[in-house]
Amino acid sequence: METLHQQLRRATAAQHRELDATLAGSLDDRRGYLRFLLGMLSLVELLAPPPAAIDARSAWTEWFDPQRRALLHQDLRGLGLLPLAYRPAALPASCWMGANYVLEGSALGARVLLRSAERLRLRDPRVPLAFLRHHARPGDRWPRFLDRLQTLDGGLRDDAVRGARHAFALVADALIEKESA
Repeated sequence: METLHQQLRRATAAQHRELDATLAGSLDDRRGYLRFLLGMLSLVELLAPPPAAIDARSAWTEWFDPQRRALLHQDLRGLGLLPLAYRPAALPASCWMGANYVLEGSALGARVLLRSAERLRLRDPRVPLAFLRHHARPGDRWPRFLDRLQTLDGGLRDDAVRGARHAFALVADALIEKESA
């Protein structure tokens, strides 16, 4: 039987490739780095409210990281942007872990992006890196998250796929919107 991780990876593979292509080389300049942060902010804001279901909230509490949002706002202010209050529609609790799959998985790629951002900072010492450093920190969150995903079964697996697809689309829309602005 296919694990939920495998199902999520397969179901979002095209979106993941497109997002990676959009982000390729994006941290080479301040404008691209700003776009990246705004795309991440859209995802972090999506996941900021806890799932509505009490049982889901207690089971998934460890995946809330309020520092991400605070550090994103700090970095955006450091780049001269005051983020507007933005709150996407809350996800159903059953979709929340699928959307969080995108955020938790992005921490793996953040390590590569951090190296690019550090090179940018060498050219522009005022580029803030607090969020990316926090997001890329080593740890065991990803394997623990994958273990937690395996506790979802039945219709919750389909909801998780919907949540992951929604999260990828949200970030892609934010990056495209910022690119054309």
